[in-house]
Amino acid sequence: MSFRLSSSARDYFDKIEQNSSTGDFDSMWDKYYLAAMVGIKARDRIRTDEEPTDDPFVESVISDYDDQKYEIYAALIMAEIERQNIPKREETEIRHLMLEILDSTDPTRLTSYGKTLLNCYAERGYRILENEVPAPGEFDQFLRQYHNTLESV
Repeated sequence: MSFRLSSSARDYFDKIEQNSSTGDFDSMWDKYYLAAMVGIKARDRIRTDEEPTDDPFVESVISDYDDQKYEIYAALIMAEIERQNIPKREETEIRHLMLEILDSTDPTRLTSYGKTLLNCYAERGYRILENEVPAPGEFDQFLRQYHNTLESV
């Protein structure tokens, strides 16, 4: 199990790069991260049985994000706690959820289920972005609209 973006999400981000003269994404992981953060902030994801089946773009978190992966995972866990309406005082239930998501033996530090969840948040985030920020002509425009979208979800 690895990190995946649907072909429509890839096309959306590729179109931004193709049309822009003001910059582009450094990596596919950047695109994934931006989409995942929108889904996580919105506390919304697609169902796990709808996870994109496209080929994974990477097996592990890229080195540029290695220092931030735990913040990403913490945000993922908080999103699931809130999405599942788990009271914060329910330590046993939260611990169980964390064990379902995290795996200290995997290079990503996520279980297969944790990767699926992150993929599902990224897919929902892309769909939100596509709706709120139809592919702009310039990368800098996208970043401004992305920021506004992230603030509003």
